[in-house]
Amino acid sequence: MWTLAVTGVVFGLAAGVTPGPLLALVVTESLRGGVRAGMRVAAAPLLTDAPIVLVSVLLLTRVTGTTVLGALALAGALLLAWLAWDSLTVAAPEAAAEPAQRGSALAKGAAVNLLNPHPYLFWIGIGGPTLLGAWDEGAAPAVAFLTAMYGCLVGSKMVVAWGVGKGRRLLQSRGYVYLVRALGLALVVFAVRFAREGLQHLGVI
Repeated sequence: MWTLAVTGVVFGLAAGVTPGPLLALVVTESLRGGVRAGMRVAAAPLLTDAPIVLVSVLLLTRVTGTTVLGALALAGALLLAWLAWDSLTVAAPEAAAEPAQRGSALAKGAAVNLLNPHPYLFWIGIGGPTLLGAWDEGAAPAVAFLTAMYGCLVGSKMVVAWGVGKGRRLLQSRGYVYLVRALGLALVVFAVRFAREGLQHLGVI
C-alpha cells in the first residue's frame, strides 16, 4: 500500500508542478484575482477527473488480451518518458499579469482541464492500469493511490497559487526548477517499469 501511495505522490507532484495549461491558468488567476482565485482553479481536477477516471477504468476492464495490455503499457511508458523529458528540460516560466476578465475561476479551470488531452492520456495509459493493479490488492491500496495522487496534484497547484499570489516569484526560483527536474528523474523510473511490464506482456522478456 505504501508503494502505491508513493507512486501517487510522484504522479501527483509531477502533474501538479510541471508547466501545462492548468498550471498556467492557476498562475494567471492568482495574478488577476489573488490567492483564492488561483486555489479555485487548482481544485478543478477534483470536479472534472471523476468521469475521466471512470471511463478509463471501464475501458481497461474490457481489455483482456496480453498483446493489448502490453501495447497499453508501452504507450504508458512512452507517455511517462515524454513527461519526464518535459520535466528534465523545464525552465522557469515567466508569469506576466493580464487584465482581469469576467467569469468564475473554478469554471475556467474545469473547462481547461476537460479540454486538456493530458488527463485522458494519463488515465488510459498510466493511471488506469495503476489503479486497477492497486484494486487487485484491495480497496485500501486503491484509495491510498488516489488520495496521495490528488492530494499532491491539487495541493501542489495550491502552493503555486499561494506563492504567486503572495510573492509572484515562486515560479522563477531555482528551487522550483530543481523540484520539477527531480520529479522528471522519478518519472524515468516509472517509465522503465511500465516498459518492462509491457515487454513481459508481449513475451519479449
